Amino acid sequence: MNGKNLQYNEKLVKECNQEGIVVVRFKVKNQDNVVFGEPGLKGIPNTHPCLLEPAKKTALLHKWYSDTKAPLEQVGFVVIQFKLGE
Repeated sequence: MNGKNLQYNEKLVKECNQEGIVVVRFKVKNQDNVVFGEPGLKGIPNTHPCLLEPAKKTALLHKWYSDTKAPLEQVGFVVIQFKLGE
């Protein structure tokens, strides 16, 4: 995210006994809010269904500091690691 700094993030708890890394492609509009998340991108090995939804919801919780010089819409990626026992 060119010119943007992360203001807030939180990770949702998964409801299964799986672990792994999920990459979520997201879009930021209106300077700071994530408005779209797409988990389980092609080429990413972990696409277990019980991890995809919490990963998407986690990406949607991210909030970025506003930057008046940034484009109205930006695309980025977030890597979310789920561990057993979390």
